[in-house]
Amino acid sequence: MRYGKLYKVGNVNSKLINESLSHIDFKQMKRASVADKDAKKPIDQHKKPNDIQHEMRTNSVTFIYDKTIRRRWLNVAKQVNKDLGWDFELSDIEPIQYGEYAESQQYAWHVDQHNQPYKNNFVRKMSFSVFLNDDYTGGEFDLEIHGPTVKGHRYKTFSKLPINSILFFQSDYWHRVRPVTDGVRKSMVGWVLGPKYK
Repeated sequence: MRYGKLYKVGNVNSKLINESLSHIDFKQMKRASVADKDAKKPIDQHKKPNDIQHEMRTNSVTFIYDKTIRRRWLNVAKQVNKDLGWDFELSDIEPIQYGEYAESQQYAWHVDQHNQPYKNNFVRKMSFSVFLNDDYTGGEFDLEIHGPTVKGHRYKTFSKLPINSILFFQSDYWHRVRPVTDGVRKSMVGWVLGPKYK
């Protein structure tokens, strides 16, 4: 599905970020897990997730479930979807994930799409990551955008974007967060859903 621009970096309204962060219950922070590759339900419908802890992902997360906040992020994503020329049919957004990566924590190469659609026939089409701070080292975000014939790296590295920057990309792109070497890297992540591709 690689047509239009490959990704977009932009700035997010600080009011939206602050209002989103106000919905975080930090007592709910827990070690992140990796979704079952055949996940059939969006995050907020999981009663007892089939997620497993795995060394490929070692950070801590919690989620923002507020429907108004989610709708506002969906509207932002829909505008970017149009601006980038992707023109995906976007209908919903999963709870926004807030994450922290402490020293040595990371998330190895992965894609956000699952192997099959959710039961409602939706798939993850568009992902985004909001960079919330810059007082850490390491934790680079790598996004694979080149093919195997490209000399050098097949990916673009985002070492540190300005606070409240956002990176949009298609959910089937490989990406990773490298280990943090000092401090705590903080981010919000979203997955935008739409009907499966035909």
